[in-house]
Formats: sequence, structure tokens, C-alpha cells
Amino acid sequence: MTVRKLDDTGDIVTSGKIFTFQADEIAQTIRTRLRLFLGEYFRDITDGTPWFEQILGKNVNMSAREAALRNRIASSPGVIRLIAFNVNFPDVNARSLTVTASVLTQYGPVTVTENNG
Repeated sequence: MTVRKLDDTGDIVTSGKIFTFQADEIAQTIRTRLRLFLGEYFRDITDGTPWFEQILGKNVNMSAREAALRNRIASSPGVIRLIAFNVNFPDVNARSLTVTASVLTQYGPVTVTENNG
């Protein structure tokens, strides 16, 4: 699997090295899958991370939030298994969170950090 490289803002890189490979490719795929909202992709509205439905909503317990995020990361292409996982809610009222996951890929371990806010 070869994917187009994204810059820090999420835009496609158009000059220099425009593709990413191996472990960096899998890390970028995980970040991209976490950023995709459930129902956002018009060709498959069943794909996406359930941010509003299961993660950032009111009265959702932490284990349900973590299970949804773990499942989304673990089911990413190229991921063999989840090694470590952490969710941090720095400001519950703002409903922002940071997800950090270490995964084992066919190319070795990779650590991914994604912040939704």
C-alpha cells in the first residue's frame, strides 16, 4: 500500500517526496482514519470514527470511548496489534481529547498521537 504524503496541516504534499512508505505510511493512515468522522465519506457512510455518536457526547463512559478508538486504530490496514493506548481529556468541558497509541506493524512499532481540538 502506498499513500500520498500529508503535511502537518493535513494537506497533500505536492513537491519533493510526495509518497510515504512502510511505518510512516501506517502511522499516517491511522491519523487519517481518526480524523474521518462517521458518515463523512459519501462513498461509504458507515466508515469513520464515531466522534459525536460515541466519543465526545455527553454521558458516555470512558470505557466505551476507549473501545471505539481502540477498534478504529486496531482495524487500520497494516496494524498487527495495539501495544499501548492512552486517552487524555485535558478539558472535559471543551470536549477535546488527545489519543496516543503505540502499534505493532509489519515494519516495526509506531507511535501515533492525534489531538481532536
